[in-house]
Amino acid sequence: MLPEDCVRVLYEPKEFYARLLEKIKSARRRIFIASLYVGKEETELVAALHSALRQNPQLRLTFLVDYLRSTREHPLPSSASLLGSLAAAFPQQVDLRLFHTPSLAGWQKKWVPKRFNEGWGLQHMKCYGFDDDVIMSGANLSRDYFTNRQDRYIEFRSHPPLADFFDSLLTLVSSYSFRILARDTSTSHPSISITWPSSNPIPTAPFDTPASIPAYTSHAHDSLLSLLAKWTSLPPTSLSSPLPPFLPTPASTPPSSAALAANPILSPSSPYDTTLRPVLQMGPFNLTQETDQVVPEIFRAANALATAPGGKSTTIDWTSGYFGLREQYKRLVLDSKAQIRIVSASPEANGFFNSRGVSRFIPPAYTYFSQQFYSEIVDQAERRKREPHVEMREWRRDGWTYHAKGIWLTPALSNRLSSPLDASPLADANDRDDELVHLHPLPPYLTLIGSSNYGGRSAQRDLEANVLVTTHSAQLRRELERELRGIRWFADGLVEPALFERTERKVPWGVRVAARAIETML
Repeated sequence: MLPEDCVRVLYEPKEFYARLLEKIKSARRRIFIASLYVGKEETELVAALHSALRQNPQLRLTFLVDYLRSTREHPLPSSASLLGSLAAAFPQQVDLRLFHTPSLAGWQKKWVPKRFNEGWGLQHMKCYGFDDDVIMSGANLSRDYFTNRQDRYIEFRSHPPLADFFDSLLTLVSSYSFRILARDTSTSHPSISITWPSSNPIPTAPFDTPASIPAYTSHAHDSLLSLLAKWTSLPPTSLSSPLPPFLPTPASTPPSSAALAANPILSPSSPYDTTLRPVLQMGPFNLTQETDQVVPEIFRAANALATAPGGKSTTIDWTSGYFGLREQYKRLVLDSKAQIRIVSASPEANGFFNSRGVSRFIPPAYTYFSQQFYSEIVDQAERRKREPHVEMREWRRDGWTYHAKGIWLTPALSNRLSSPLDASPLADANDRDDELVHLHPLPPYLTLIGSSNYGGRSAQRDLEANVLVTTHSAQLRRELERELRGIRWFADGLVEPALFERTERKVPWGVRVAARAIETML
């Protein structure tokens, strides 16, 4: 658990970027970063890291990115070569690592084109750590994520246990990854060498001999379980706590004196009011906390709230820039007793809209997934002879793309609101939609923040890291509400039958066939 002022929600890409530069400048002991990639033109960000390392000889930098995405242009200037300038200038302070999916090895690795090989799996975690502070996000490190690509960002400040956990996580995954080395300090894109250190737990790279992959993944699995065991052993008073067997529900009345006596943490005078839990989903290493534990538990908590007196309008908000729910999650949504509001990117807000080559078919593929799921929602409502409890909307903002992902859980209130929707997208007031009325006594008390897109690929192929936040801090809940309202402000496209009748939303039959065939790779 931790005090409320340790958690801060950021709202805009420019705010996220400014915070990154500020934290790099102020770091004194360690910087640990995991991202899919760094834009090869992000010289300002890399220059800030150069400056920090130069001014602080004791500063240590661990930087983990994806091998396939970061070397796509290699040997031409690439994300990897830009980071190589750090290794060249500060070889004793910097550890640059490239994680390579174990799902692509042997003959497949040799024959699959670079443009398509990312479908086999990626290092997808987005974690930005500085000393004892951590920013969890779904954003990568390139110009659009700093300007006009909407994502989510939550900063956890002065929290040594959480920072230690993610520093250890990145170091651990790095030890199952390639290393970038470089020597030329005269250029921002030096020639790099990519090696597999003999000091890694598996001393030789397993990717050319697929028979060695199972031993590699099993070893990593066991190491990750050991790391997670250390987190769950931490006591609540250490400013951290594992998730209890059930998710705590928000208190509608003050705790009783007996409850306070039994648990001093609940005391109003206690500085602790928020619980954190790292959530890892790493299909390649058979680690499935998100799919097997946390998301199902969120729905169980929502169902308990929704079936309690006055809880009918308990709401789960769920969003992803690439929204193709895996079958397990579809069943949770359709069987939920709570109201469900889903926001996904419109085709125009999809990062692949109007792209070149076959990737231009990705937005219509997601239209197809949306249409299929919407049909399931309608069919279920007709069978049960009731109005749908699931609302789907599309996010669009001129000149922007959408990449946010996450879950919020908001309990319900038994009496109706009387005030209209506030005119500001970032206001703190409660909201009311025309299609579904949602009655909130307080803003969301739970959120899941991180890198997962909640599809088959996130579940099975990529490395994902999230943090589950539960809180009874009024301040933090207002910040979460402001974040959610900011997202929903631009979600003005209601998914309904007429949407799929538009000419521009017709999905070619070939895209439908391909989408079904490669759904877990998107």
